[in-house]
Amino acid sequence: MTAVSVSGVTKRFGKVEALAPLDLTVDPGEVVALLGPSGCGKTTLLRIIGGLERASEGTVLVDGLPPAAARSAKRVGLVPQSPGLLPWRTVRANAGLLLDVNRSANPAHAGADIDALLSEVGLDTFADAYPHELSGGMQQRVALVRAFALNAPLLLMDEPFAALDEMTREDMRHLLVRLCERTNATVLFVTHSIAEAAFVSDRVVVMTSRPGRIYADLPVDLARPRRPELEEDPAFFAVETTLRASLRDGAGR
Repeated sequence: MTAVSVSGVTKRFGKVEALAPLDLTVDPGEVVALLGPSGCGKTTLLRIIGGLERASEGTVLVDGLPPAAARSAKRVGLVPQSPGLLPWRTVRANAGLLLDVNRSANPAHAGADIDALLSEVGLDTFADAYPHELSGGMQQRVALVRAFALNAPLLLMDEPFAALDEMTREDMRHLLVRLCERTNATVLFVTHSIAEAAFVSDRVVVMTSRPGRIYADLPVDLARPRRPELEEDPAFFAVETTLRASLRDGAGR
C-alpha cells in the first residue's frame, strides 16, 4: 500500500486556481520534497494531504484512508514553519504534547520515548527548560521531537527550517535525515531550498507556478546514510544543478 496517493487533485479559492490537476504517490519510508516558486500551491497540497483543506476535485488517500480519517486516526504528523510551543510547558512537556493528548483519547496508543528523542537531538540537558530559554533552532528541534514521538506513519513538513539562519538550517536538515534514517519515517517535505531538497530527499517533485502542476519528479541518486560531508561532494553539486535547472524551467511554465 502506498503511504500517499493523490489522483487528479485540484484546488480553487473562489476564482483563483491554486492547483491544476495533479497526481502524486509516496511510498512507505520514502522522503519526498516539494520544490517550487512561491505561491505554486506546495503548502496547499500538503494541507489537502493532511486533511486540513478539501480538494476541489480529485481523491487523496493516506495509508488507504481519506485524509480526514487518517488525521483522526493519528496516521499523520505535521511540522509547521513555526514550532508552536506552549510557553508554560517545559521542553519535555512540549515534546510529549501530542503523545499526552493521544494517550488520553486512546490509552493503548504507544509513542516513542521522549527522553531518548530529546537526547538524539541534543536537548537532553534542556528537558526542564521553557521555550523562552531556547534559541529558534532549539525550539524547532523540540517540534521535530513532538512530531516523531507520535510514531505517525506519515510526517508532513511545511518549510520547518525557513525562519532559521543558514548554519542552523544546515544542522537541522542533517538532524532530520538522521531521524528519518533511524525511524524509517515517510516524509513529505515542502521547501524553497535546493540544498535542503537535495540532502533530505529520495525524490524531488518540482512544481510549476500557479496554478501548481507537477513539472518534474526527479530521483535523488545519493547513497544513504547521508552525512554532512556529502554537501561537499561533486555528486551533490550535480543534483543541485539538476534541481536548479528544473526549478527554473518549471517556474516559466
